[in-house]
Amino acid sequence: MTVVERLQSNWSDELPHGVMEWQDETNTVIELEILPNRPVEPDGMRLTDESAKGAIGLVVSPPTKVDEYVDVLADDTVDIPEYYSRFPDNREPMIQHGDDALFSEWVEAAVRVLNGGGRYDESEFTLYDCLVDDPQPCLLLRERVGAVLLAPADLSPEVKGL
Repeated sequence: MTVVERLQSNWSDELPHGVMEWQDETNTVIELEILPNRPVEPDGMRLTDESAKGAIGLVVSPPTKVDEYVDVLADDTVDIPEYYSRFPDNREPMIQHGDDALFSEWVEAAVRVLNGGGRYDESEFTLYDCLVDDPQPCLLLRERVGAVLLAPADLSPEVKGL
């Protein structure tokens, strides 16, 4: 069974949308099997943060594994804007704790992956904050459709080159 067939059997036969290019091999991140994106921009977006190109992973693991990830690592949820145009400016964090952040453009790209480029119902999406104590990738879930894992950015001055 191919990765896409496993993904479709675990989630939805609609995935993956043509919004992003995916690598050929899966990775495992804290017991979740993901298909990382290739380091290119998603369709319909212009990323300002070069590190976002490759920081998104489409979850291949079944929903039960996603539930376990959330139970162990999620501290809270963050609201998704009602429209793409209402996402904060690209470099503005949607989640930030100390030097760890998740930028709005990464979350918007993840919504586009799980929805495509058209309208969406924000109530179908749940963004889990996993950055509080021991920062881990945050998870965006769209019930019965799929999940995306988003790597956090490190904003510490030594990383930014300040």
